[in-house]
Amino acid sequence: GISRDEEVLLRFSLKESVYKAMHPLINHYVGFQEAEITPNADGTASVWLNLRSGLHKNFGEIKAHWRTVLDGEYFLSSSSVTLKRNDER
Repeated sequence: GISRDEEVLLRFSLKESVYKAMHPLINHYVGFQEAEITPNADGTASVWLNLRSGLHKNFGEIKAHWRTVLDGEYFLSSSSVTLKRNDER
């Protein structure tokens, strides 16, 4: 497992990854408290969004993944966000 301090760093890394995946789609500032990311032991992460702008309602799928690299020295995180198709909005 990972320590509490490492979990804080991992959550921050995952949140930044999700923010960077969202921004090109919404081009809008996202506040720190508008997203909650919970890392799961299997290398995935649960993502909860409540953007004040409501733009998250246009998202189709949000994926976030993580793993340790270089013998556990670092976390590597990645995210992807898709928009709903027009007929799903």
